[in-house]
Amino acid sequence: MKYLFTVFALLLLAGSAPATYWPIPPCDSVHPLGNNWGNYQDYGSGGYFHNGIDIITVGQHNRPVVAVADGWVKGWGTIQAELHYRLAVCDSPTTYTGRAPGWLYAHIDRDRPHKNLGDRVLAGDTIGYLVYWTVSGFDHIHFARISDTGATWMRFPNVTWWFIQNPLTILTPRGDLLAPVFENARTGQKFAFCRDNTNNSYLNYNSLSGDVDIIAKIYDKTGYTTGNSTWDKLAPYQIEHMIRRQDGLIVRPWTLSVQFSNVLDATNVHVVYKNDNTCNSYGDYDRREYFYIVTNTDGDSVIESTDNQGKWATASVGDGNYWVIVRASDIAGNTTRDSMLVTTANGVAVEEAPFVLLNREFRAEPNPAPGRTRLVFGIGRAADCRVRLFDNTGRLVKVLADGRLDSGRHEYALDNLASGVYLAELSLDSGDSYRTKLVVTR
Repeated sequence: MKYLFTVFALLLLAGSAPATYWPIPPCDSVHPLGNNWGNYQDYGSGGYFHNGIDIITVGQHNRPVVAVADGWVKGWGTIQAELHYRLAVCDSPTTYTGRAPGWLYAHIDRDRPHKNLGDRVLAGDTIGYLVYWTVSGFDHIHFARISDTGATWMRFPNVTWWFIQNPLTILTPRGDLLAPVFENARTGQKFAFCRDNTNNSYLNYNSLSGDVDIIAKIYDKTGYTTGNSTWDKLAPYQIEHMIRRQDGLIVRPWTLSVQFSNVLDATNVHVVYKNDNTCNSYGDYDRREYFYIVTNTDGDSVIESTDNQGKWATASVGDGNYWVIVRASDIAGNTTRDSMLVTTANGVAVEEAPFVLLNREFRAEPNPAPGRTRLVFGIGRAADCRVRLFDNTGRLVKVLADGRLDSGRHEYALDNLASGVYLAELSLDSGDSYRTKLVVTR
């Protein structure tokens, strides 16, 4: 929790900074990307998240690198030989030793003029020049938003920097002309269905049972080409999914699967990407294939190890036909979605299925009228429910429902309440209960 609190505090600080230009001239123009924040990579030593953006200088090397913001150089060194020299420019001066955000500029030519440890940097300064890249046409700057602690960040070659924010959420302009592209995850099959967190255990989509991972194969293109169709394949910025019964009942509303906006922790790469003999993610100079486990999520944008607890518990919805729908978006909001009809077969009739809270939350939301609030939730089958409202002392204020409720959406107006803090509770015949806090002001 302390780690996440620190990360979120840094993101708030980073997000408060004004949008900034690109680090390669012309700085007020969008450039091609050879890799982006979070895309899968594996060059033979195991898969990992790409923790920056690779801005390609098509047909040119030795390009100047320009500072995107004011700062102080807290790191200058290499993580691996002469190709990998890098500058870490902190937003805070060397007198500040706490955790602070900064910018990483990597693949700087050590033999040409460049900024050095301790130097003050102003936005627009030339801070170095790109080194010649050994793969023809892939001359680039690896650019990232990072953080670290200390008066200097000189722990080379094993740096301790955190990779905290997708630079494309800050850079301007943010052009992206093309929407993401879906490919078949299996032959003749839009999505793949695997036993939850198990490799090489794939299920027939006509008879899904038990706890299931849904896998989608997607890539994004920006429309600004590197000149290589493989390198142009990038990760989408965001993936969401929903599940709808064929008769229209939504059993899982739009749920965030992954968003490549903030912290990347290398240990979590296989929480997001599937990598086995059937759905084998690739990411190198010659091949790019991205298989996303869209059900590995707790619904927020933080990628963490516990997200692999996410799944589709097919027995919870009863046997029948369901549309699995996946939506992918890029940083500019271009969106594509695709779908596939599947069948669940657990030997459970719909009316016998366990309770499902459809919108994954029991919540209060404002009514259109000022000063009014309504309580909203949805259930996936008919159930005996009790909905009660308590004040902040635990005193029962009102019973909103006590009896059988049909499947679907339910809402209750909460009018004429005095200002204060209230607790709403939903109790179910399954023994489960949900609570949410309401604050009423007049």
